[in-house]
Amino acid sequence: NTFTESVLFNMEVRYMAHVISDECVMCGACAAVCPVTAISEGDSKYVVDPDVCIDCGACEDGCPTGAITPAE
Repeated sequence: NTFTESVLFNMEVRYMAHVISDECVMCGACAAVCPVTAISEGDSKYVVDPDVCIDCGACEDGCPTGAITPAE
């Protein structure tokens, strides 16, 4: 039926963003490897924009201090 098709085809895909803890040393390694530029420099640590993050994990792998984890 048309209503069901409309609902199914207009669904938005949402990803779970990663988060950066206070262990961040502001080295920028995470931002350098993010394929969608979802990471930017904040006041005391880098931050992930959850609307841009595609949950690929590149930042988590690239962080030398282990400050990045998947959001819960």
